[in-house]
Amino acid sequence: MTFPLCSVSAGLVKNGCSAAAFLLSLGLCAAPHHVAAEDFSISPLTPEEKQAMSGIEQSEVLSTISFLASDELAGRDTPSPELNIAASYVASRFRGAGLEGLGPDGSFYQTHELTQHGPPIGTVVLKQGDRTVDVIGAVFGGDDQVLVKAGITSDNSGASVKGAIVLIDEPSLPPQAATNVSAATVTLARRVLPLVTQGAVAVLIRTGKDSPLPEVLQLMRGRPLMLPAQLQVALPVVLIPSETTLQGEIELAVPPRSVTVSPVKNVVAILRGSDPNKSSEAIVFSAHLDHIGRLSGDRDGDTINNGADDNATGVTAVVTLADAYAALPQKPARSVIFMTFWGEEKGLLGSKYYCENPLWPLEKTVANINIEMIGRPETGAEEKMWGTGWTRSSLGQQMAAGASRAGVEVFHREDVSEMLYARSDNYSFVQKGVIAHSFSAGSLHSDYHQPTDEYTRLNIAHMARIIEGLFAGSLPLANGELTPAAVAK
Repeated sequence: MTFPLCSVSAGLVKNGCSAAAFLLSLGLCAAPHHVAAEDFSISPLTPEEKQAMSGIEQSEVLSTISFLASDELAGRDTPSPELNIAASYVASRFRGAGLEGLGPDGSFYQTHELTQHGPPIGTVVLKQGDRTVDVIGAVFGGDDQVLVKAGITSDNSGASVKGAIVLIDEPSLPPQAATNVSAATVTLARRVLPLVTQGAVAVLIRTGKDSPLPEVLQLMRGRPLMLPAQLQVALPVVLIPSETTLQGEIELAVPPRSVTVSPVKNVVAILRGSDPNKSSEAIVFSAHLDHIGRLSGDRDGDTINNGADDNATGVTAVVTLADAYAALPQKPARSVIFMTFWGEEKGLLGSKYYCENPLWPLEKTVANINIEMIGRPETGAEEKMWGTGWTRSSLGQQMAAGASRAGVEVFHREDVSEMLYARSDNYSFVQKGVIAHSFSAGSLHSDYHQPTDEYTRLNIAHMARIIEGLFAGSLPLANGELTPAAVAK
């Protein structure tokens, strides 16, 4: 699950505070609002459906998630070789289930070339007249070599910064900046961008001897970041020693910023529907495959954010549901698509890419059932799940009706349902007019986005039951008995 950098939750999550504590303060343990399953009339599970559901076994769930959340996959960062290995594993599971690839030429992949920008590589030259001034290095730069000759001004001098090289003091950094390159880089970008808007041509940052910024710069060089478009800085930003004195006109030469291009893959498979009139419609199961990788910087102990609950549990559900649906002797009336996304933790990037380049017509996508964090039930909430954005459509109530046949409760979590509606990949579909919700079976806990989010902390029996509930809950939609409808807000 992800949180936008500009949100309240982001301030807590990205800046090292406890997201769990924040959400618990909102009343995450509040009593659920129950929905009567009898509100919808659906058929009982058939013997064949029960037989297919019986294949959802704890042993298979455990073997799947213990691989996806293993140290060998290094936290499945976007992009990374380990994320590509995880994608290959998911594709092999879809292939083994007998599904078709929905990608180009029957491939199981929708591949995108992801561009990342890093600090300029090479020598930065700063001159005042004939004097060459010491620099620490450039944090940001443009796409081309930049040579600037301009007057220098301080941003607190009251003078216009348009057309000037602006000298600023080192911004206040979060406590973990020396080991959290993302937090430090975002802080720098936010400090500099107003000066860019005002027309500055370059920025110099006075950097103290005890500053973490030189170490942050080294980390940035080894690990390019994907900042949101609104935080991209494409002009020279250079660190200089705090004791440096500059005045009048100076000359600055900065090499272009580094560029890294990496392949990233959505994994997409389809079980085509059996009804000639309904097979052109599809139900989409999805989950994000990525997590946040390793902790940055030199650290002792465990540095791998394994992302077991977030969101190897969701991916495990998707591949297990693929097996269950493929085991049905009579295929559903509607087509069923199974999908995992890259880049959810970087801002829903993989699902946004899919929805901009859909492999199935979005107008024929009946619903997206996105699965997030189903492995850590709260006390008393075993075998129960809840959906985000509950009041936006009838999907949650219909899932509740179907899941009740498996003895699994789906409920409206009024305290966080609306807040989390836009925080996962379902929202990329929502923005294109598709009915889409995320289903979870737990909450943000103290291991969220920490190296302690290990598969050994999951409740595997609970997970297996939730997957059974997802299967039984979704069958009426896949069979064409039910069709979710949006609710006007």
